[in-house]
Amino acid sequence: FYIEQSDLLNKLGSGIKTVEFITRLDANIIMFLEAKTGCPNPLNKSKDEESKAKFIAFYDDIAEKFQDSLQIYTAGVLERYEANDEIGVNLKKIKPLRNKEIYFVLVITADEILEDWLVGPKLELEERLRKIMKIWKVKVIVLNTTLAKQFGILS
Repeated sequence: FYIEQSDLLNKLGSGIKTVEFITRLDANIIMFLEAKTGCPNPLNKSKDEESKAKFIAFYDDIAEKFQDSLQIYTAGVLERYEANDEIGVNLKKIKPLRNKEIYFVLVITADEILEDWLVGPKLELEERLRKIMKIWKVKVIVLNTTLAKQFGILS
């Protein structure tokens, strides 16, 4: 479900942020994916006021995209909208929800990002998404291009 470019999002109006897309990886995994070409280094968040502001804005924006996307998706599955065919049969027919895993996945496509470095962005997102992770049992994953290709997320 390409939520970012959907008619459903357009009908909801401005002020709502979404991830790139939502997909089912298999019968039990629902993935919300956001891709970025770069990512602020958590070690630089206290460097100066401008760096701190950019850092906070970046991570708050990503967290908001995940949260808004989950709400739109859930409202669509619960048929709160008249026309929700864009969501797709595979994503709508997921009941029961009890055994489904939900992943918020951020892929950072910059080539120089090393696996060890990804821990910092993951912790920043988890801090901002703590409540939603607790309520929905969401797992947060941050990948670089190499890992995303290994997991079959990018080709």
